Amino acid sequence: MVIKSFIYAVLLISTLIYFVPISNTQDKENKKEIPLVSFNNSTMYTLNEQTVTKIVNSKKASRFETKDIMYEGNFILKANDKKVKNATDYVSADVIIKQQDNFTFINNVKFRRDNFMTLNTDELFYNDKTKIATNKVAFNGTYYNHKLNGTNLYLDMNNEIMKSKHSHFEIDITKN
Repeated sequence: MVIKSFIYAVLLISTLIYFVPISNTQDKENKKEIPLVSFNNSTMYTLNEQTVTKIVNSKKASRFETKDIMYEGNFILKANDKKVKNATDYVSADVIIKQQDNFTFINNVKFRRDNFMTLNTDELFYNDKTKIATNKVAFNGTYYNHKLNGTNLYLDMNNEIMKSKHSHFEIDITKN
């Protein structure tokens, strides 16, 4: 009787195990995300009712399920500068990663607002919703003819606030 109950229990357990799905964790780890769409030498325009607000150029662009990656990309954006009418921002980097509203600019990042402000760094994080750019590495740049260097950049485009750690400003006071 005991052997008969043991055999039924083993049969029941093995039947249950057969129908229970087992997820393979190795497949999830080894699964590499592949692009849904890829473009070479692409240009994208963003329009509103009055004008072009953004132009994006890249040597190669790939769209994935969760992100977009661009190589050797350039952005041309209409800036909302209170002091300069029709100001334009130019941003370029070797690699640009966009996830939702967050942009990550990596390697050889160059930011320029018209002819009066430039920033050069190796990484820049930018949130398109809040219009705030940050980084944690060294940067250098100019503001009109004044030079600036530092680390840990915080740049608020809405309120025109710029902060950094270990900053060094050289102000040119020559008069014309």
